[in-house]
Amino acid sequence: MHVYGPDGKIMRTVTLGQRSDPGFFRNLIAQVRNHNQPIRLGLAMSGAGAAGGALLVASLLNFGNPWLYADRRETWKELHGNIKGSAWDVWITYFSEISGNWKGEAVETFQQYLRFKLIGMFDQLGGLAEDLSGAMDSQYKEVLQYDLSAAALWALSAPIFAGLIEMSAHPVGRVALMTFAGIFLTAAGNLLVQFADVYNKNESTLLDLELKLHEVKGIFYTMGRPDMGARNLTVNPDIEDVRHWQPAFAREPK
Repeated sequence: MHVYGPDGKIMRTVTLGQRSDPGFFRNLIAQVRNHNQPIRLGLAMSGAGAAGGALLVASLLNFGNPWLYADRRETWKELHGNIKGSAWDVWITYFSEISGNWKGEAVETFQQYLRFKLIGMFDQLGGLAEDLSGAMDSQYKEVLQYDLSAAALWALSAPIFAGLIEMSAHPVGRVALMTFAGIFLTAAGNLLVQFADVYNKNESTLLDLELKLHEVKGIFYTMGRPDMGARNLTVNPDIEDVRHWQPAFAREPK
């Protein structure tokens, strides 16, 4: 990740961890598809072919890859660590190399710059990275829960449908098939309700994060709009004047 300065030039490059997809989602979809055929056939033979097929398609389309959210969670965690680490580097360097060794107007000016401008920016960026990492972790868990719930329903229902299909030639078997088809469709409908709840919850979370992002933009850009240019966040150049710096401990004359 490249960190750019107000002039558009790269100031720093941060290397983030490279993570590979563990393949959980691909394996999960492959297993669900293997169970899908007896379920489709059972719904069709029970008389719920059209409605059941549409519900099956909707349920399958709602499957998501939880690794994508886990990967973004780890990325934001790494960014948070880099931001906080950089802030502490600046703060500790100031106290170890400046605060105890120098005094005067420049020291006070520089401390105000660090405390009220630079460190505040680090805090805002770190807080946003923390919130985004938490949001990605929440979405990862919600998507994983939906996937596992749906996969479990498919895995449990497929062999039952297969057995009832063989018995459907008998009136009792056909009644049992129709009854179980109703149970399956109710469970699949509940999954869709679960997905809607997850979607609405995460949509609300992302809206809150978007508002916090506007606060961060307000720190770095005039009126919070990048097209209006970056704010002048540099320290006053007068601080470089040596007349404003005084040693904290005067040297004794020889």
